[in-house]
Amino acid sequence: MKKIVILGGGIGGTILANRLAKKLSSEINKGNVEITVLDKRDYHVYQPSQLLVALGIEDYDQLIRPERSLLEPSIKFYSGNKGDVRKIDLANHKVISADGTEYNYDYLIISTGSHLAWNEIKGYREHALSVWYLDDVLKIKQAIDSFKGGTIVINVARLPIKCPVAPVELTLILHDLLRKKGIRDKSRIIYTYPAPGVFGIKQANDLFTEMFKERGIEIVSNYVVDYVENNTLVSQSGEKIKFDLLLGVPPHKGADVLSGLEIADRRNWIDVDKYTLNVKGYDNVYAIGDATSLPISKSGSVAHFESGPVAENIVHDILGTSGKVLYDGSVFCFCVGGIGTSSYIRYNYDYVLPVVTPTKTIWWMKLMYDRMYWSLTARAVI
Repeated sequence: MKKIVILGGGIGGTILANRLAKKLSSEINKGNVEITVLDKRDYHVYQPSQLLVALGIEDYDQLIRPERSLLEPSIKFYSGNKGDVRKIDLANHKVISADGTEYNYDYLIISTGSHLAWNEIKGYREHALSVWYLDDVLKIKQAIDSFKGGTIVINVARLPIKCPVAPVELTLILHDLLRKKGIRDKSRIIYTYPAPGVFGIKQANDLFTEMFKERGIEIVSNYVVDYVENNTLVSQSGEKIKFDLLLGVPPHKGADVLSGLEIADRRNWIDVDKYTLNVKGYDNVYAIGDATSLPISKSGSVAHFESGPVAENIVHDILGTSGKVLYDGSVFCFCVGGIGTSSYIRYNYDYVLPVVTPTKTIWWMKLMYDRMYWSLTARAVI
């Protein structure tokens, strides 16, 4: 029997598991293949919706579903201590969970995502609320609802981050919300970014920078926060920014289980072949989504696009059929331009499509996609 073990039941792990289960259904029914998904959590969070829930545009029940309900019945799923993987033994082709259960594998897919490293910046957790942190989502909504005026700072602490366009979206929607509340003229919005500009892709950066300037949003680029105290951000160069509300993006890193492994760097990101997603040095081990060190967006769409080639190549290997499918670096991200409008970014390793001005049509496409995610994307229908 060929055993496929997938670490992580997020967007990438769930879609890939379902793709494999559908393509290998006859082999699974014959007892020739077994697919297992392991995750500490027994629920699945659609993280792209956390922003819109925090800002009161979507409902909280849009965020979460039981992971088991999204997986094909033939897939084995373990959560809690049985799914909380604490050791990856690459030499012996097995992983070990918190309760000591060992899962042997013929193919291993690491889809363990990116994680918030709050403690790397002194005072950050005590002062900041973050859309990237599920427990803060409703707190942000309450904070904005009760905001009467003052200074709001949107701070990106370090790069890379997951859903890299979300800080821009947060800023533009926040501007519209304060206008609707009638307090925009009583409020400063300051956007700080640890690199030049406001976003990493030039075409999008140019558009967003112009939109910020039109709305009176202050931009502080190359701002690398050192610590936070007394409602004040302090950068590594000593520049201080006071705030009444801090909406922050903490530093990100890979999963702790990867720490110390030869396949991961000091931030626990995994080195993979950019086309096959094979972990370098291991033909039967793959990594997808946020877990990799690839210089592309850490986003759900990347995990979605990567799942196709990985699934196809594992299927070819198991069935002994010919063919090699390569990942081309595809990324697609909606870019909300404020309440009621959206654009998108589409690129791969070789080109970047022009970024269009936000429209109402694309906004409705974005909201529609968020709702279709549960029935179509997560289940690998599309």
